[in-house]
Amino acid sequence: MKLSFDASLDDLQIFLQETDEQIALLDEAVLRLERDATPDLLQAIFRAAHTLKGSSASIGHTRMADLTHALEGVLDKLRKGSVAVSAALIDALLAGLDALRVLREEVVTAEAADLDLEPVLAQLHAVAAVEAPAAAASAVAPPPELVTGEAYQVEVELAKECLFPAVRAFQIVLALQSVGEVVWSNPSLAAIEAEHVGDRLSALVVPAASTDETPAQLEAAVRNVLEVASVSVHLHQPDGPPAGQERRVIDLGIEARGASDSEKLQLAAAKMQRMSKTIRFDVERLDELMNLVGELVIERTRLVQIASTLEEQIGENAHLGELREATVRLARITDELQQKTMSARMLPIESVFSRFPRTVRDLARKSGKEVELVIEGQETELDRSVIEQIGDPLLHLLRNAVDHAVEPPEERLAAGKPRAGRVRLAAYLSEGENEIVIQVQDDGRGIDAARLKAKAVERGLLTKEAAERMSEGEAIELIFAAGLSTAERVTDVSGRGVGMDIVRANIEKLNGSITIATQRGVGTTFTIRVPLTLAIIPVMLVGVGESVCAVPLVAVVETLRVRPSEIRRVRRAETVQLRGMVLPLLRLREVFGLPPAPAADWLFVLAVRWGDRQVGLVVDRLLGGQEIVIKPLGELFGTIEGVGGAMILGDGRVGLVLDVPGLVKRAVRERGAAA
Repeated sequence: MKLSFDASLDDLQIFLQETDEQIALLDEAVLRLERDATPDLLQAIFRAAHTLKGSSASIGHTRMADLTHALEGVLDKLRKGSVAVSAALIDALLAGLDALRVLREEVVTAEAADLDLEPVLAQLHAVAAVEAPAAAASAVAPPPELVTGEAYQVEVELAKECLFPAVRAFQIVLALQSVGEVVWSNPSLAAIEAEHVGDRLSALVVPAASTDETPAQLEAAVRNVLEVASVSVHLHQPDGPPAGQERRVIDLGIEARGASDSEKLQLAAAKMQRMSKTIRFDVERLDELMNLVGELVIERTRLVQIASTLEEQIGENAHLGELREATVRLARITDELQQKTMSARMLPIESVFSRFPRTVRDLARKSGKEVELVIEGQETELDRSVIEQIGDPLLHLLRNAVDHAVEPPEERLAAGKPRAGRVRLAAYLSEGENEIVIQVQDDGRGIDAARLKAKAVERGLLTKEAAERMSEGEAIELIFAAGLSTAERVTDVSGRGVGMDIVRANIEKLNGSITIATQRGVGTTFTIRVPLTLAIIPVMLVGVGESVCAVPLVAVVETLRVRPSEIRRVRRAETVQLRGMVLPLLRLREVFGLPPAPAADWLFVLAVRWGDRQVGLVVDRLLGGQEIVIKPLGELFGTIEGVGGAMILGDGRVGLVLDVPGLVKRAVRERGAAA
């Protein structure tokens, strides 16, 4: 069935953006509510639900308005202490949020969703009908009424283009209630509920604590509400503010009368700051800008190359000196533009992490386990393109941690562990700050290497003899083999042998790596390393025959010069000693089918890392570092092992970008075959 809403396309876009923000806030806050039902948290949840109710009603989305009204009813009783927090109540609220997401999509598609709202509403009404015990520890008492002390008059003017004045008015009242008691407001709450709201609101507030900072707190509380044009706060007097009483005014759209030049400048700065905080930018335009910056980087490199070539051919020349200065300035400006554009694409990884508490809770309840999810470093930023692709691998690792690793409560107690398992999800920048490290850690059973080998032999992935020769570390790596699972039974979460190989493949597509550290009975840690951005990356240029190739700098450990006499053969594979470690060698000439290089006194080796493995790439020349834009090879070439893409060099030639994980896999495979 087709749906129509009482709003323009621009208004609907704003509604969708605000709905996404409020649902995300509710999702996180409801899960926190299960652990710590504080008055501030309840107030924030209630405010978000009421905002959704008002905005959905204003566009004529009646089903969403009905659902948010039911959610608001439960939260209001919870706020007043008449119902207590329980697992059933949290389940009902989360079911309501799931239904909200479905109803939100109705605005996008303009089609009625196949959703029966009655069971969800019945579940919410049922938990709202359960009265809390008088002495329930989980009940949250309403804040004490404040009837004495100083009072402040607050005058608020909404922006002329305000789309949802009733919603904003209610948000303002709730914001003021967070600072003190709202003695009265004009319009009243009843008038706001009935949407009899103009563009002005007055309120008398008795602060929770009378301090010199109260006016600033009231201003800050109101200023956090969107679409507010101006705020004024003064000490309340029956006949109005006394003569000479200074009003603290924040004017965001109206010229301040009688203000000094300095004050006008401050007001203008405040207005610009608010505009910068609320501007929305189409990500497609940002991607186009990034592509243009990438092309500019290519042309900058080409211009530098041309200047160097002319200098070699002509020698010292005044015009060449000016050209060299201009290229240096252009390079500096391009670097700054590139840095600013890339920073605009950076997002906190919190946008990914915020989805997981709900997932872990649902999985734990379904499997009869108790699991605490600890999240660290959610403020760490990385490129939007990486964020879009890292979510699925992390989700699979967390599902495995809950389903496979963490033991049931009885088993944990018998092993001397806490009843509830602990899963830690952390993100931080590497020491060089050119890649992000993400860890998924649990305190569960750990990985049984012997069992993995037995399963691999059982499924024909490994011979019994090869399994016996494997070290424990090599056996643990079997977890990434396609089709291998150690689950006792197949569930809707895991056990089909599909997943960990896909996790590694998806991470490698990001030029990243994943490693495992595990201990039986103690737990397992998966460590993922991915570059901060995929758009423009620093590389080491190397020469192979007449070609130039690029190795992502994030994978480079060091460069070496090795004498041919230092090369040893271990199991018919070439290796070299590097500080007591055996470093397998891979000659890139052989990889690309080129004839052997002429004999030389020295060989150039580039030591690269993939996970916890290192390989030495034998090249003909080391050409130095550079930033490049990776171009896909296209469908004509398909997937080539060891090649991750192409690049355009400064002289216009095309070079290959090497895929380090693919090259390391090849070296490991050849070494295994030689054995």
